[in-house]
Amino acid sequence: SPYPGIPRMAASSDNAVNASAEGPSLRTVVCGLSLPSCVFNSSNPFATSLEDLQALDASAAGAVATRTACPGFVHDEATMKWASPDGANTINCLGYSPLPFEYYTGCLLQLSGAKPCWLSISGSAEEVGAMVREAAALAPSLPGGLAVEINLSCPNIAGKPPLAYDFDALRDYLGTVFDAGPPPPT
Repeated sequence: SPYPGIPRMAASSDNAVNASAEGPSLRTVVCGLSLPSCVFNSSNPFATSLEDLQALDASAAGAVATRTACPGFVHDEATMKWASPDGANTINCLGYSPLPFEYYTGCLLQLSGAKPCWLSISGSAEEVGAMVREAAALAPSLPGGLAVEINLSCPNIAGKPPLAYDFDALRDYLGTVFDAGPPPPT
């Protein structure tokens, strides 16, 4: 073992994280999707444009996540600010993407397909239910697979506390979303 006193993990074909001659693997399976690495981007300002997503697709990231699409969200330059002190990380209060869901479904079709995609969405339960159905129809076109992230914890939308903090409201919301149809296949 390269680390004295720490035994090497036994390699196992049924274990998503295992060791090889090169050391531990970062491969994993999430929602039935195989990721070459468990490390990938969050939904953030660096995942906004097609160019951003193509750069993530070409990187060593294990998947590509979009910025959160939310119908009717209006980006307000007066209150939504961000800074990137080191060019790689952000301090922001941007909220959701100014680009619509349809923009991101189109972008995902333009990626290599070599790795899974995470489509981040938010909105009313009815809107999200419709987007989930559209994502289910899109999933077979993406060779790497598709997962949907429903963002219910964005804290910077004025006058709207995050739904994820109200368990009764969250239960009702998810009931409405999934009454609309099943999640995308994996």
